[in-house]
Amino acid sequence: MSNYIFITGTNTDVGKTYFGISLIKYLNRYKSCIAFKPIETGCRKSKNQLVPADSCKYFNQIKGKISLEKINPYRFEEPVSPYLAIRKAKKRIYLDNYYKKLKIISNKKNITLIEGAGGAFSPFALDGLNIDFMKLVKSKNILVVKDELGCIGSALSHFYSFKKYKVPLDIMIL
Repeated sequence: MSNYIFITGTNTDVGKTYFGISLIKYLNRYKSCIAFKPIETGCRKSKNQLVPADSCKYFNQIKGKISLEKINPYRFEEPVSPYLAIRKAKKRIYLDNYYKKLKIISNKKNITLIEGAGGAFSPFALDGLNIDFMKLVKSKNILVVKDELGCIGSALSHFYSFKKYKVPLDIMIL
């Protein structure tokens, strides 16, 4: 069984972090749980450092089990897709870079909750989407769907797209 749980959404700002924090609270009753949000955009600048809001919430929830830098190794100020932020900064960040960072922090004793950026089919690195990373790490996958007009159609589209991609969709949250 995979010790990785990947939380994604149908879009950005659907409640992935809120759900992720709640899940960590619950899981920590039974097994050690850490968080990994490999890339975050829209970070605020404070004293020449970029502060990632979502990753800070995870850091506070896991009470410093691992450093904020390990939870969130890649940060960008502009609130754009990871792909666009990486391109604008003239960096080379690939899915394998995230995977190497993930392997450093994870072990068989922990459950590692991974939060993607944007939706399941949003560009996550120069060479792939969130769903490509899910496939790479062989995670259990949770899709968060925002409760709004059109959400049933969006949820069904994602369900069938996961099947087509041959990536398991284990839980769908509305």
